[in-house]
This record gives sequence, structure tokens and C-alpha cells, in this order.
Amino acid sequence: MLKQRVLSALLLLPLPILALYFGPPWFEMLCAVSLATMGWEWEKLVLKRFSVLGMVMAVTGICGVFLLEISPVIAWILPAVMTVVLYIIVKKQQLEHQKLFAFGMLYSAYPIISLTFMLQNYGFISTIWLIGSVWAMDTGAYAFGKTIGGPKMCPKISPKKTWAGLIGGMLTAGAWGALCAKFGESSVFMPVVVVSAILGVVSQGGDLFESWIKRYLNVKDSSNLIPGHGGIFDRMDALLAVAPIVVFILVFICPDQNFWG
Repeated sequence: MLKQRVLSALLLLPLPILALYFGPPWFEMLCAVSLATMGWEWEKLVLKRFSVLGMVMAVTGICGVFLLEISPVIAWILPAVMTVVLYIIVKKQQLEHQKLFAFGMLYSAYPIISLTFMLQNYGFISTIWLIGSVWAMDTGAYAFGKTIGGPKMCPKISPKKTWAGLIGGMLTAGAWGALCAKFGESSVFMPVVVVSAILGVVSQGGDLFESWIKRYLNVKDSSNLIPGHGGIFDRMDALLAVAPIVVFILVFICPDQNFWG
């Protein structure tokens, strides 16, 4: 399993980095593929099938991504409107897990739209900092948790996660923040390091949340699409939590803050 995880990561890792570096339309195209897969995964995960509803979820998110530069208001409002529409449809069809399925619209679309917004408005360094903080947290948590072990964080939800892993992940996320701050010539070095570590904690929350959803639905992985990793939701669960929060902070709490030189 470890060999599969490493091999899959090595094969997939260049895709988002190259898409980020070359920017539009390559990053938007990668987002579109991710959203299409997430629509399929979510309906299979929650409703145990794939139909037009999963397609609607995917297409809505994709429209949000490509509308962001043309009409930002519509891009941000559309997923919320479609969440209500999807809930009405599944309720009328008397399907199981109605609220959870409709929530998938928000859960998939807004984080991907947030990443696109981040790249378009704050650039490559800011976006790779955000994504890298999540990757650094995940890697550090795995390495420290596996090496040190110790008390479990939430054994009923995710039995492998430890407090040592959390602290180790925060250290590696903070180190990634320091690296970005140095090469990005940040004028606020220590705040970037601290925020990176905090984002690591948020990412762990996203990971635990997705683990709770899978336990609630009594499944191991969101799909078996990626060998050793599961599905897109399994691979992106932490990022789904972090991206909207970072964009919210940048836009509404510190809109005039310039993090990079």
C-alpha cells in the first residue's frame, strides 16, 4: 500500500504544479476534471448510484470556475442556488441522505472556485503556499505519527491519527510557510509561518470531517480511482477545508495585506 501511495503521488504531483505554473486555462481545465470526478464520486458515495444529479453537481462547479473572471457574483452564488435545487429534487424523489447529498454541491464547488480565485487574484506563490501547506501537514503528520505514535486524536473517527502527528505536521507546514516566505520575499515572515501551521490544523479538521462522512456512510474510501489513496475526495479532503477559509480571510479580514514582495 505504501509503494502504491508513493508511486501514485509521484505520478500525480506534477499535474497541479504545472497547471498552477502555466495558469489559465490549464489550471481551470484541471479544476474541471477534478469537479467532474467529484460529482461522480459524491453521488456514488452518498446515493450509491450515478445519474444526472451527479452531472448537475459537476457542471455547476465547472461553470463557477470558468465564470469567475467573467461574472464573479454569479460564480459564487450559483453553487448555493443549485444546492437548494438538488435538495428539492432528492427530497421529492425520497432518496436517502438528502441533506448530505445536497451539501456535496457546496463541499466540492466552493473549495475549487476558491483555488481558482486565489490563483487569479493572488498569484502562483500564494496558491502554491496554500496547497503546499496542506501537503506539508499531511506528509509531516504521517511521518511523525508513524515514527512516534502515542495517544490517538479521534480514535472513533480516524484511528490512525495521533497528537504527535498533529504537532509534527504543524512543524512541517510551518517550515513550508518559512520557505515560501523566504523565496516570495514576504514582508511578514513570522505571520506566514504561524498561519501555515494553523492551516495545518484546519486541514486535519477537513481530513477528520471526510473520515466522519465515510464512517457515517459505512465506506472505506470515496472511490478506488487512485491506487493507494482512494478517490479525489480522499486526496483533497484537507484542501477542501482550507481553501475557502484562506480566501475568506484574504478578502474580508485583511484585504489590503501584501504577503509577498
